Amino acid sequence: MTMKKVLIVDDEEDMLWMLQRNMDNGIPNIETFTAQSGIEALDTLEETEISLVITDINMPGMSGLELLTEINNKWKETKVIIMTAYPSSAFENKAKKEGAVRFVEKPFDINDMRKIVEDVLETSKAPSKPSRGIALLDIIQFNGLAKSTSALKISTGDREGMIFFRDGKVVHASLGELSGEEAFFQIIELQKAELHNLNNVEPPQVSMGKSVESLLLEAAVKKDEEGAQDASGINAFTFSEDSPAGEPPAEYDEKAEVPADEAFLAAAEEDTAAPIQSEESETTEDDDMTEIQKILAEFTNIDGVHTACLVGRDGFLLDSLARTGIDAEMIGAIASSGFGSAETMGTQLGQGELNMTMLEYTEGPVLFAPVGTEAFLVIVADKDTNLGWIRIAIKKNSAKIEKVAAF
Repeated sequence: MTMKKVLIVDDEEDMLWMLQRNMDNGIPNIETFTAQSGIEALDTLEETEISLVITDINMPGMSGLELLTEINNKWKETKVIIMTAYPSSAFENKAKKEGAVRFVEKPFDINDMRKIVEDVLETSKAPSKPSRGIALLDIIQFNGLAKSTSALKISTGDREGMIFFRDGKVVHASLGELSGEEAFFQIIELQKAELHNLNNVEPPQVSMGKSVESLLLEAAVKKDEEGAQDASGINAFTFSEDSPAGEPPAEYDEKAEVPADEAFLAAAEEDTAAPIQSEESETTEDDDMTEIQKILAEFTNIDGVHTACLVGRDGFLLDSLARTGIDAEMIGAIASSGFGSAETMGTQLGQGELNMTMLEYTEGPVLFAPVGTEAFLVIVADKDTNLGWIRIAIKKNSAKIEKVAAF
């Protein structure tokens, strides 16, 4: 059986260790490689024939999106799984379709990830379907999903366009003499383009301010109104390397009705907000949450975690997200004594500063972790919760909370 090579890319050592260990022990006939940055990943790709790359979106230096576009330009046969903590039901639906990119939302069950990896590697064995590489829309949607501030350069030989993102929204687009939404809608029609994602690039001007999903839904509606055969009209065909741009593959049935972009229209039907809104009027479910609560949500999004509290060392509750019926203020008052005792024990035993402590009960664990010198986290979970995910989330978010809280 042919050995498949998988490259895992993440700047979090804990995540690399967890994924490599579970892939090596859980899937036969694969060899795993790891990289802690996009640059390191490119070096590995240059030296080794990699079948699958599993990468995080947000990494310092070269982001996962920049890595994704480099893979698209140089290694079109390499499959990609993107990991992100940003949920998007519309994109999740789209990502379930076949393609060069798969999407996995953090936190995920490691068994689910293993099944996805096996499925992707199994699919890559069958060469019957033409390879399309990574589509322009994939990159555009990932920029929105990652809430990135970046620029996407799209080149087709005789034409060159730019799409600028700020915090995931499209704020400017240019294509020749066109700019704004007119340029954006022209760009997404381009076929066989070479893509380059440029991280932390500011736009020369702000000509628009809509979410990626709103713009793509609007594009789908425009095409539907024009009575196009394919209502989505956006890079809808699957092309082989030899297929002329603009022509469907041989198996495409011209008489078949193709629904408007399923992912975005489904998302629109589920959305209780009205039609497409401008940046000024657009609202989200996060608007009622404090900045600290948005970070605490990364804990409560972990399957089994039902309460996350930020508590001052004096026992007063600073902020929380808790299951209905739980008295978060009471948790804060009780937890302060337990946290203090754990710190004192470490000092008396000469074990140094406390990083994290856990109390395990019949109904599940309670974890404590310091946040700076003024506060600590209390995480309450059900039994059988994945403790590895909680540890990773604590390591990732403690400094963020301290910065937001400005102790």
